[in-house]
This record gives sequence, structure tokens and C-alpha cells, in this order.
Amino acid sequence: MTEPTSSTPASEDDAPAPLPGRHGASRTPLADAVLAVARRDIASFHALPLSHGRSIRDSRIRESYEALFGAAQLAADVSYSGTMLDSFFRPRGPLREAQRLSAEGFGADATFFLSTGTSTANRVALTALARPGSRVLADRSCHQSVHFALGALGVDVTYAPMQRCCTGCPRTFGDLPRLLEMFRTAVAEGQPYDTVVLSAVSYDGVRYDLPTVLAELAAAHPTVSVLVDEAWGAVHRFHPRLRPLTALHAVETLRRAKGTPPLTVAVTHSAHKSMSALRQGSYLHLIGDGEAQERTAQALFQHHTTSPSWPVLASLDLARLQAETEGEQLLDRSLRLARTLRTELSTDPRLSAYRALGPEGHLTDPALLVSDDPTRVLVDIGALGITAADFRRILFDEYALYVARESGDAVLFHVHIGVDEATLLRLLDALRTIQRTYRTASAALTQGTSDHFIIAYPPGIPITVPGERLCDRTLGEIDALRSSGCEIYTLQHPTVSPAASVPPARPAVSAVPTAPAVSAATAVPAGRK
Repeated sequence: MTEPTSSTPASEDDAPAPLPGRHGASRTPLADAVLAVARRDIASFHALPLSHGRSIRDSRIRESYEALFGAAQLAADVSYSGTMLDSFFRPRGPLREAQRLSAEGFGADATFFLSTGTSTANRVALTALARPGSRVLADRSCHQSVHFALGALGVDVTYAPMQRCCTGCPRTFGDLPRLLEMFRTAVAEGQPYDTVVLSAVSYDGVRYDLPTVLAELAAAHPTVSVLVDEAWGAVHRFHPRLRPLTALHAVETLRRAKGTPPLTVAVTHSAHKSMSALRQGSYLHLIGDGEAQERTAQALFQHHTTSPSWPVLASLDLARLQAETEGEQLLDRSLRLARTLRTELSTDPRLSAYRALGPEGHLTDPALLVSDDPTRVLVDIGALGITAADFRRILFDEYALYVARESGDAVLFHVHIGVDEATLLRLLDALRTIQRTYRTASAALTQGTSDHFIIAYPPGIPITVPGERLCDRTLGEIDALRSSGCEIYTLQHPTVSPAASVPPARPAVSAVPTAPAVSAATAVPAGRK
């Protein structure tokens, strides 16, 4: 029988012998192999002229390359395959062993490494699970890669609806009770869904109750296939508080309770989002028999680049080892720092303009089958009188702090394992300074008698001077000037006592114009909500 092109991990009996000095969970076979070839001065007649920096040795821009990537990165980025290092699509050596160790660590039957991100992992998984003409029930909140893949597979897709957390929180997520009702109804009508797709750990910090959801699906239709996109929760497997809601742990629980169910489950993890992996490093875990594993291997061959990044793949090996040996300790710190952030926001009067949304008071209804991710802190900044977009830009430009997500008046802080105590202190200091500056500016731009100069630049002529009243017409003029490209500044009259400029606990946001402003001679932006 001809051996198929496959990256199906080997059984333990077929695995290569442990490398000298490495045993069990302390082994990183792929990282060791990549490091070994990086240390050799190998000249390639194949591809990748940049490897070892050979093509830039006499280049005028060599310093830029080395400043960005370093000599070690250039040496590790190699194009060797087959017996020289390993075959990506039919691994026999260190990659195969690294994938086997990862499957053991995560609790999967098989694990595949990808260097092109979880968008590719989702396409691979759906190609393996969803046959043309089959019926698919998909969580509407899934990543775009899922929607695009389903559209190309020739399947009959039904979307389960989404719902909003509540009026005080902008997060949305899948309506899981409705999804399960739709699934059971289809089974009862004799037209069951063959595949279900779930987005179980969201960007915004919503986690699904996967033990309940997967148990319900298996009870109604035991042979269903399920794709669980846990892109943002790869590291959760390695902490006792976070592990119970993970997909692979849920399947383990099902197996202990009912034996090995025929349920086939694929789980995708963006390792770089929560673990110490390079960007685009992704795991695809599979719970399923040999046929399911072979279909997945064939789908990987169809969708993954034939030029994988060996540094990215090696980082998946290293990230798994760190998560197994240090993950609980690192996540303990993340959970503690997230609690500290919430506590400081709720108790420090210098942070009274901020309001943490959850985990207390949000997503507490077990009937929703969702809960908060405690490592994410969603913060309402509306009382500052500036837009969330302006707030993000200020943090980045002035304090070298980056927050990726904004939703309405809220921004999301992800307290991942790379955030330490010093980083949190930097954030808290920045938040206090921003509140002190911007709340004062917002208070200056409210209706009533002003004790500030309000100046449009250009041309630099005051719109109001201290003692003049601000009315809707003046505020409208400020908005119009801002829209035309002017910057708006507020400058406190030098004879006014600083105490007179202390803002109210929550300024009237309707009176805050969309304009940059200056308070106490400091340039700051302000925005009408």
C-alpha cells in the first residue's frame, strides 16, 4: 500500500528515541533540531538567500536587517526539509515527536503544527470535518475564516443567532441555548446537522460552557463533528481554574463518563495570542479516529504553505513546554493582576472616571452557558469625555501602551502571561494622568460660564474668554471648526484657583465637543459622544 502524504502524528512506539539529556516533558525535539542546524554554517543551493544573512553580508541595509531580526533569527529561518530536518507534511523526526508531545500535553488524540495562523487551521479543520452537501450549524459569532471556508465547501449552512451581553456591556456572543434548540429540532425532524462550529473563547473575553454544550450535542446526535475555535484560549488548558471550560478537557470528561464517544472534535488555538509562540503559530488538535486524522492531514496538505516557517514551528514546541512547566504560575500572576486592575479602578478616586465591566455583574446567568474570561478587563472610559479611539491613541503615542480593542465607550485590556507587575503599574499611572488631564478639559467644555480661554487654531483667536457663557450654539461652532480641520484648545485663566477646575464625578458627556483641547496649557483631545 502506498503511504499517503500525511502529517498524522506517529504512535508512541514509532517515535524517535529521546535526544540525549532530554526526558519527558522537558523535551523540545523540534526546537532542538532547528537550533542545531542554525548553529551550523550551512550554505544552501536551494532557496532562502537570507538564511544566515548571506545575501546581505555586503549590503548597505544589513544593519537594518540585523536590528530587526538579529543574527539568531536569520540563522534559524531555514528552508531544509525531508531527512535534513523533517518533512512538514509527512514528518518522521523531530516535528513528529514535537506534535506527539503537544497532543499529550493538551489532551488530544493528535496535534498538528501550523505556521500560517488559525485562519488556515480553521479552513483545514472544516475541510476535514464538513463533506460537500452536508449540513452545518455555525455560531454566527465565528471568525471570518470560518464563514469564508464554509462558503467555499459546498455545504448547507445554518447560522445560530448572536445575543448582546446587556445594556451596560457591549460584548456579543453566540446564543447557545438557541443553538442547542436548533440542533435538537433538526435531529427530531430526521435532518440532523453533520457539523457544528463554535467560537468558544472570544476576543472580548467570553467563554462558552463547553462541557454542557458538547455533552448536549453528543447526547442528541453522537456522530456529530464539532469545530471549536479557541483561538484566544490556548493557555487555559494549563491552569486548574481555566481548564474546566476548555474543549479538550470537556471531551476528556465525556470519555470518562461514557467511554469513548464517536464524537469527532477539532480544536484550533492561536498559540501566539496567549502563549509564548511566534506570530502565526497555531495548533490544530483533533479528537477522532485514524480516518479523521488522515482527512485532517490531507486537508493540511491542501491549505498550508509548502514553505513553512521553521522558527514559528519551533516556537510552538517551546511554548508547549513552557505552558506545561510554568503555565500555572504565569496564569496565577495574570489572574492576580487582572483582579488588581479591577480593584484599583473601583476603589482609587484618581481612577473614578473608569468603570470595569465584569466579571462581577455580567454573564452570571448559567442559563446563557457563557462566562467571563477573568484575564480580560473591559473598561468603560466614557466619563473621560474622549472617544475610545482617542484614548487608545493617547495610550500608544504618549505612554507606549497598546490596547487593541475598542467597543463603544469601552476598551479591552488583555492581562496575558507577558504582563507583569511593572507593566500594570505603568498602565495605572498612565490612567491616572489621563483622568487628571482630560476630565479637567471636559469640564471646561460644558454649558455655563467658562473660566477658560477656548481657542481655535488656526487662526488662534479665542472663541470664548473667561467669564463668557458657553451655549449650544457655541458648542456647535466648536464642532464645526473641528470638522473643518481646526484644533480646539482650552487654557485655564491664570488667576483661577486650581480647585475651581476640579470636574464633577461624571461630566455631562453631551456637552463635550469632538475636538482636541488644552487644559492648564497641555494639549489634549476631547470628543463629543
